[in-house]
Amino acid sequence: MNQIIKTIIQPVAASIMLLALTACSPPADNTSEKAAETSSAQSKSDFPHSFEKVAENTWVMHGPRELPNPQNKGFMNNPGIVKTSAGLVIIDPGSTLQVGKNVLAEVKKVSEEDIVAVFNTHIHGDHWLANQAVKAAYPDVKIYGHTNMLAEIEDGAGDNWVQLMDSMTEGASKGTIVVGPNNAVENSRIIKVGDTTFKIHNYGVAHTKTDIMIEVVENSVVFLGDNVLSLRIPRTSDGTFQGNIMAINNILESGAKTYVPGHGPTGDKTMVEAYRGYLTLVYEAAQKAFEEDLDSSDVLAISRETTTAYKDWPGYEKLLGPQGAQAYSEVEAAEF
Repeated sequence: MNQIIKTIIQPVAASIMLLALTACSPPADNTSEKAAETSSAQSKSDFPHSFEKVAENTWVMHGPRELPNPQNKGFMNNPGIVKTSAGLVIIDPGSTLQVGKNVLAEVKKVSEEDIVAVFNTHIHGDHWLANQAVKAAYPDVKIYGHTNMLAEIEDGAGDNWVQLMDSMTEGASKGTIVVGPNNAVENSRIIKVGDTTFKIHNYGVAHTKTDIMIEVVENSVVFLGDNVLSLRIPRTSDGTFQGNIMAINNILESGAKTYVPGHGPTGDKTMVEAYRGYLTLVYEAAQKAFEEDLDSSDVLAISRETTTAYKDWPGYEKLLGPQGAQAYSEVEAAEF
């Protein structure tokens, strides 16, 4: 009986993980453009990505837009480096053992100093399964994640992500195992690493219920995780519109000069405001439909008129309808 249950549950879990993964970074609308980017990347190098400086003592490697596949070995997020007087701090090192090794090789091109700490922004495995490579190279490294993230890994979420990555990369991520955070953090926690202050921000369920945003105080930088994506439409099914909007409102009060999204180009507060604008317009369309006693399917027509500024963002055509329905459900729930 246990084997039968396991056979039923595993495919369902994999499907849920796939939806969560595309939540992080939807595929490009232009298939030929994506293929050209992948082909070009392969011709340059097996790992044609490097870190670029975005602020004082802060570097980001901006990952590719396509979903995990055998060529990119699962890489798709934005790993970050912060240099402190005590060593290097890594934010979201990547999605697999292989990606982690490549990221570490690129870290060495920025600094030969040891990595002393890692922050994982949330449960989605494309951001943190590369912890394994970091831990192997630096056994004493401290890895920080939200309390809820540690609990979800304990419940098996990490193993599900490993299986999904193995499937999507067709075995190119083989050997990746779960190495989760070993230090739980929550909102307002202050962590000093040498001369640098890392302030944790969590405002409840936003992109997920496991999110942290990491403010690097002296550098005036915030690593947003997937609470904000840059120039791309998210999936929102693991979080809430109102929760995500509230989290963005709160993090903007930090007054940081530089914001690093989970996916897409780094920017200033205007990038963050643009993403918040999309979420707000979809939610307002749902409110309008509800107030006019329309059906959830009517949100799409309303939001199409109000979100035209976002129509060229990858994922717009595919996700606008489902997001309108989700927002309508949230509006409806708020009324009762």
